[in-house]
Amino acid sequence: MGRSTIPRRTAHGVCLLLFLLFGPLVGNIFADVNLVTTPRREGVQLTIYNSEDITMVRENRLLTVKQGVNRIQFTWANTLIDPTSIDFRILDHADKVDLIDTTFPSGRNDALQWNIQSQMAGKIPVEIRYFTSGITWKADYVGIADEDETKLGLTGYVRVFNNSGELYDNAQVRLVVGTINLVERIADLATRPAPTSGPKPTGEVSRLALGKELDKVVADYKLHARDGRLDVSGLLKEQRKDVKKQGLSEYFLFTIEGREDIKDKEPKRLVSMDVAEVPLECFYKLTDRDGGTQFTKYYRFKNKKLLDDAGKEKDLPAMENLGESPLPDGNVRLFFEYKTKDLAYVGGTQTKYVPISDRVEVNVGRDPDITIKRRLKDQHVRNVVARQYKRRLDNTFVLYYDLIDYDETFFYEEEIVSGKPVVAKTELERRFDANNVVLWGSEGQPKDWNSDEAGAYVDLHNIDGRVERVDQNHVKYFLDLEPGQKRFVTYSVTYKRRKVGPELNSYKRREPL
Repeated sequence: MGRSTIPRRTAHGVCLLLFLLFGPLVGNIFADVNLVTTPRREGVQLTIYNSEDITMVRENRLLTVKQGVNRIQFTWANTLIDPTSIDFRILDHADKVDLIDTTFPSGRNDALQWNIQSQMAGKIPVEIRYFTSGITWKADYVGIADEDETKLGLTGYVRVFNNSGELYDNAQVRLVVGTINLVERIADLATRPAPTSGPKPTGEVSRLALGKELDKVVADYKLHARDGRLDVSGLLKEQRKDVKKQGLSEYFLFTIEGREDIKDKEPKRLVSMDVAEVPLECFYKLTDRDGGTQFTKYYRFKNKKLLDDAGKEKDLPAMENLGESPLPDGNVRLFFEYKTKDLAYVGGTQTKYVPISDRVEVNVGRDPDITIKRRLKDQHVRNVVARQYKRRLDNTFVLYYDLIDYDETFFYEEEIVSGKPVVAKTELERRFDANNVVLWGSEGQPKDWNSDEAGAYVDLHNIDGRVERVDQNHVKYFLDLEPGQKRFVTYSVTYKRRKVGPELNSYKRREPL
């Protein structure tokens, strides 16, 4: 962006050349136009939508004008800027400076010119906005657990990838978390043929009306949320300096503190959050999903605001706190810090969008310090319903015994031993093969416990710990094991088999006629 017949840009990264040319514009009503070059950007703001290849750019510069007509040329050769979205506006001295019209150089699809009438000479602040493609971002998180495994230092990073063909110096980066459906791709709009040359009144330069608010721009771009139109009108509103994250309907806006140069083809890593002493929970999980014979250690932390010792929310900047907004998708890598300050990598995971107050769990590997032995202590079959009948076959009768209904009960004992020096929080998950699982747990005996319907009737109410249903077939119970403790857990499950079917489990005996 910002290219003409004069040198492309300075070493300071100036990419937008605004210049004033001598000569009349249209007829004799325009005065002479002097060539004036602009200083480097005062600032630029990038609002990057990661779910679609679209970025909103706002550039601010101080333009030097003279009295009379000034011609400003804006070019974007070799970039992915959408020309239909370019918007020029004057931020100050609106009573003395007017945008007259916009023209396109003949045969070019990478440039346009704005004609400005000024009643004053001096510097005026201007802003240029547009959409571009080729800029994306990716989040990742690094956590360091203390020696006691009770606190976690968590740092969030955002890596910005700029393949737009343009350098954005002194840029403030904002990230929009959410999914949008873009009807027209910015990269396609950026390569459309050149528009018809000649002057056009302001507001008719492109498909988007120049000077409208960003919500109008987005509306014309047909950006839709999953359940309706995306409301991003707040993107144009000035934020307080201490606000780093702002909710936009189902979408969230992250503002990265500070300004950085976002160079073309050079990924930039930015710090999005730096949170100290995040409460860390260490627990041990055993599940039938992976065999159910060995415990796995997990770290868990929640995306919620930090509390002080009195249980009140700490007064922290958004960059130093959790629970301000959901956490974007990203890789989580966790380390353990020894007394010597050496670090050991313990595990990682790819986390999806983490809502406020939701949790992140990271598998840090198998743990042999907690063992379990599961035994089948007893088994019996009751309430048998069978049918007996004879059938003639080759001058003999065959006597059939068909098993119709029966109840089969299994009694289990689990011996769990903790070799941990501290209290070990455990979660044990068991699967029961039935379409209908009736659970008698910590909430009391269910109403359908004595039902005669088919299913698995699981009795866990004698377990000294919380019991909960996970899904249709899985049930979980929780135990806190003291250091060196051996715990015995007993429970039963009764499978009520119904309508087993003919000639299943049958005994056949032949008798003469």
